[in-house]
Amino acid sequence: MTRITVFLSVTSRTLAPHEISDLLEIDADHEVVKGSQRTPPRPWPKNNGWNISCRFEEYVDLDFAIGELALRFGEKAENLSWLRHHEHLNEISLKIAIAPEREDVPLNFSAKTIAFLGRIGASLDIEYFPE
Repeated sequence: MTRITVFLSVTSRTLAPHEISDLLEIDADHEVVKGSQRTPPRPWPKNNGWNISCRFEEYVDLDFAIGELALRFGEKAENLSWLRHHEHLNEISLKIAIAPEREDVPLNFSAKTIAFLGRIGASLDIEYFPE
C-alpha cells in the first residue's frame, strides 16, 4: 500500500502556536511549544511549531495531495501569504512523506500547485520511505 502524507508547517521563535492559529484563522492538527522536549543543555525544539496535514492510505497523485491540503485553507490561504512577511516568522514549509508499495512515484506538479507554494512562500521537502 502506498501511503502519502502532506504536512504544512509554520515555525516561529516568538509566536506561540495558538497565536499562529489566531493569525491564520485555522486550528493546527499538531502544535509544538519551544523547549517542550527539553534535553539538557539546550531546549528542544528551538522554535514553536504549528502543523496541519492530509494523509492518504492509497496512492494519490502528489499534485492532488497538495491540492487537498490547500483546500483545508480555502480562502484563508491568503493569511499564509500575509504571515510569511510577519517579523517573527521563521519558516513556512511543506513536506511530502511517501511510503510507496512500488518504486514508481511520479513527481509532477501543476503550475497551480507551484503558484500556491510560491504565493505562501513555502519551501518543499520530499521524503521517500521505501517499505
